[in-house]
Amino acid sequence: MNDRSHTTEAKSKMLVVLLLPIILIAFAEPAIAQETAVGDDPFAGVEEMIVTGDGKAELLAPSNTQAISFDSGDLEAYGVEDIGDIAAQVPNLEIRSANSTNASFFVRGVGLQDFGANASSSVPIFQDGVPRNPSATQLTGLYDVGGLSVLKGPQGSGNFRNASAGAFIVLTTKPEPEFSGFAKTTIKKIVSVDAHDANSYNMEMAMNMPVYEDIISARISARYSHDNPFFENGCANRKPFSARPVYVRRQDLNNLPPDTASRAVRTLDEARLCGETFNRRDPTGLIRTGISPVTPFLKKYLGEVDDYGARVQFRIQPPDSGMDWVFRAELSRLNQDSNVGQVFGTARGLGGFDSSQYRDSDIQARYDQIEPRIRAANPGGSVATIRTLTNQIIGRELLLNPLDEHPYRGDFDRPGKTIRDTHEASTTGLIELEDMSIEINAGYLDYRLSARADTDLSPNVRFPSSGNNQAWEVYGDFTVSGEAIGDLPLVWDVGAYSMIENVEATQQQQVFETVRVNTFTQEIYSFGLFAEGEYEFLEAFTLSGGIRYNWERKDFTVQTDRLPQPDSFSQEVFSGGSENQRTWDALTGFMNVRYDFTEEIGAYMKYTRGFKAGHFNPSRPLDAKVPGKGYADPEQIDSFEVGVDFSAWDSRISGAGAFFFYNYKNYQVFRLTTTQEGVFRSIENAKSARNYGAEVELSVTPLEGYAPEAIEGLRINLRGALLKTNFVNFAVAESRSLGSVGVIGVPINYSGNPLLNAPTLSVSGTISWPLLLGRFGTLTPQYDFSWSDDVPFDPNNGRGELNPNGESVFPNFLVGNRAYILHNVRLNWDPPGGEGQFSVAGWCRNIADERYKTFSVDLNTFAQSQLIYVGAPRTCGADVRFNF
Repeated sequence: MNDRSHTTEAKSKMLVVLLLPIILIAFAEPAIAQETAVGDDPFAGVEEMIVTGDGKAELLAPSNTQAISFDSGDLEAYGVEDIGDIAAQVPNLEIRSANSTNASFFVRGVGLQDFGANASSSVPIFQDGVPRNPSATQLTGLYDVGGLSVLKGPQGSGNFRNASAGAFIVLTTKPEPEFSGFAKTTIKKIVSVDAHDANSYNMEMAMNMPVYEDIISARISARYSHDNPFFENGCANRKPFSARPVYVRRQDLNNLPPDTASRAVRTLDEARLCGETFNRRDPTGLIRTGISPVTPFLKKYLGEVDDYGARVQFRIQPPDSGMDWVFRAELSRLNQDSNVGQVFGTARGLGGFDSSQYRDSDIQARYDQIEPRIRAANPGGSVATIRTLTNQIIGRELLLNPLDEHPYRGDFDRPGKTIRDTHEASTTGLIELEDMSIEINAGYLDYRLSARADTDLSPNVRFPSSGNNQAWEVYGDFTVSGEAIGDLPLVWDVGAYSMIENVEATQQQQVFETVRVNTFTQEIYSFGLFAEGEYEFLEAFTLSGGIRYNWERKDFTVQTDRLPQPDSFSQEVFSGGSENQRTWDALTGFMNVRYDFTEEIGAYMKYTRGFKAGHFNPSRPLDAKVPGKGYADPEQIDSFEVGVDFSAWDSRISGAGAFFFYNYKNYQVFRLTTTQEGVFRSIENAKSARNYGAEVELSVTPLEGYAPEAIEGLRINLRGALLKTNFVNFAVAESRSLGSVGVIGVPINYSGNPLLNAPTLSVSGTISWPLLLGRFGTLTPQYDFSWSDDVPFDPNNGRGELNPNGESVFPNFLVGNRAYILHNVRLNWDPPGGEGQFSVAGWCRNIADERYKTFSVDLNTFAQSQLIYVGAPRTCGADVRFNF
C-alpha cells in the first residue's frame, strides 16, 4: 500500500471517529426522557480505597477490580506532579525513566521498559476517557485533577486497549455553573549534602464560571513550574577553542604557527579540561595534534525546567434532556535540560576506565588515595599488580555503595535540551435514556518533540544523540449500558472503540567517528468490540463477565544511513532500510464470582484473559520482516485472582487482600543490547513467564468515637505486596568479539531469572492526624514512607551483560536498586471554617536524603561503562492555596 492510500484511509477513519458522537445523538435524542444527574466528581472525599469498578463512574466494571484511587487532596499531600510520582504510594507499581518525557510502567511485575517514540505500554493512561497512547505524552504534568486510579491486573473487557498489566485513569475536574476556583503557589528548595541547593516554584489555578444560566458552564485551569538547575557539570568552562592549550607531537613543536606554538603542551593533563581524551591515533600510528573537544561556554549546573499547560472546558447540560456534554482543549510545553547522570567505567573492573580512557573524577580521587597505600604495602609489586589491587578495592566499594561521593555531579561535553509541545481536544458525553444510558468519548492528541542529549554521560564524543519525533492520535468510543433486560435484573453494557495513530521519528547518533541516522514511521489502526454483564443470581452471590474482540494493524517503515564524521579516518558509508505490515486480533475477557458473607465482608474469584498487540523495533532497520528481531509477537496472559474486602469495628478498620497468579505467553521484554557496532533497543518475546503474589491494604481510624472530636481524626493506612516472578522460557543469542577468534554468537538463557522491575516485597504507609484547634483552625501533620526490596532493571537479575564465555560479570542488582526507603513529612494548616478560605503547608520529601537509582544500564560490551540515573535528593518547600 502506498503512502497516498495510507493517508486517504487514515483520513476516512478519522472522519468516522469524529462523526460517531453526532450520529449517536441523532438516533438517541428522540428517546431521551430522563434528566441527567449533575456530573459529580466520583473521587470527591476519597482518600484511598479499593475501587468497586474501574474508576469510571458511568461504566460497568467487575466489582472486584483491584485499584487504588486518590482524590485531588491526596495528590496534593503526596506532592504528585505527574504520573511518575504516584509509584511510591502503590505497592507493586514500579515506574522507570531515563529521559525527560518517557517512562515505563510496571504493575505486579508486568510492563514494558521501552523509552522509544513508538513504545506501547502495557499499562495505558486514560485521561477523561481518551488514552494517551503516544509515549512522549504520558509524563505530561497533572493539574486541576479530580482523581486518579491505578487499576491492577489485565483488563480483558471494556475499552482498555493493550492493558495487559493494568491501567491509569485520570479524571480532570469538570466545570460547574457557579463562580468558584483556587490559586496555589509552591516554593521549594533542594536541601542536600550532595546536590546544589537550587530552588523552584510552581503555580496552578482554576476557575469555574457560568456562561448561560445553569445550562452552559466553563472552567479554565493552568499551571506553570520552573526548576532551577542543580546537577553540577565538571566540564563547565568559559574557554573558547582558540584559547585552549594544544596537545602536539614533539616532532611538530618547531613547525607550529605562532598562535598555536604559544599554547602548545606535551602532556595530556595540561590540555584536558574535565577528564576527556582526544589523542586518537591516525592510520600511521602517530598521535594526532588536537585540543579539547568539550563544547565551550557550558553552564556549571544542569537540570533547569520550564513547564506549563492550560486547559479550557465547556460543559453543556440542556434542561430536561438527559444529556451532559464536556468539551475540552488543552496545550502544554516542556522546555528543559535533557536528563543527565553518572557513568562508571568497567575496564579492569567496576570503577575503572571506560573505552575512551575516562574515569569519573570522584572515583579517580579515591583511586589516588588508595594507590599509594597499596604501593607501600607491596614494595616489590609491579605497576600492573598495584593497579589491579587498587581497582579491586574501588570495585568492592562501588558494589557496597553503588554511587560515588558526589552522585549529582558528572562531566558532560555536549548536554542538550528537550522541548515538547502537546495539544489535545476531547469530548465526553453522557446521555440518559429511559432504560439505558450512553457514554461517548472522543479525542485528538498530538505532540512535537526535539531532544539533544549527552547520552554517553561523559566528556568524550562516544555516542551523543539528537532527534525529533512527532505523533498524532484520533480516538473514539461509546458505551451503551442498562440495569435490566426486560424483567431480568441484569446490569449490562456493550460498546466499541477505535484508534488511529501516526508516529514519525528521526534519531541521529554519533558513534565514535560515524554518524548514524535512523528514521521510521509507524501507523496504527485499532478497534475493539466489547460486552459485559453482572447478575445477582442469589442474594449474596453475584456473577459478572465480559468479552472483547481486539483487532490491530501496524504499518512500519524504517531507514538507516551511516556516514563518517568530516574529520575522521573512517570510510564507512551505508544506507538501507526495510518495511513491514502486521495484523493481530484476539478474544479476551473475564469471569468473576463474588460472595458477600455479610454487609462488611465479601470475597471474589476471577479469571481474566489479556492481550497486547505486537511491536516493531526501530533500531533494527534492516530486519523489519524478521520475526524475533525486527518485531515482537503479541503477548497473551491468563490471570487468576482471589480476594477479600472487609470492614469492622463500626468501619474504623477496613481493608482488602488479594492473591493472584499470572501465566504469560510471548511476554514482551525490552532489552538494551550492545555489540562492538553499537547499542540496539529491542523488544523480544520470552516464550513464557509467570508470576504470583499477594497484596494487602489496611485503613484504621482508632480514635474515632473514643477520643474528643478535636483529636479523633487519626488515620493510618498501610499497604504491602509480595511478588515472585520468573522467566520460564527465555533464550536469546548475541554477538561478541573474542580476540583473534573474531565475532562469535553467545547463547544467553534468562530462564529462571526474575522479571524486570519486580521487587519481592514492597511496603508503604501514611499517618495523618487532623487536630481541630477551634478558632486557631486545623493543623494536620502527615508522615508517609515507601520501602522497596531489591529490584533488577535487566532480565539478568541486575547482573548486566554476559561476557563471550556466557558468564555474568557483576553481582545481582548492580544494574538495579538494592532495598531502600523514602520518608516524607508534611504539616498543613487550615483556618477556621476551611472552605472558601486558604491553607498553608510545609513539607519535606526524602528527608533522609536517600540515594537510589531511577534507571541504569550496562554497556560493558560496547563502551565498557554503565550509565546511571539518580533519584531526586531531599527537597523541602511550602504550599499556599487560596479558594474562592
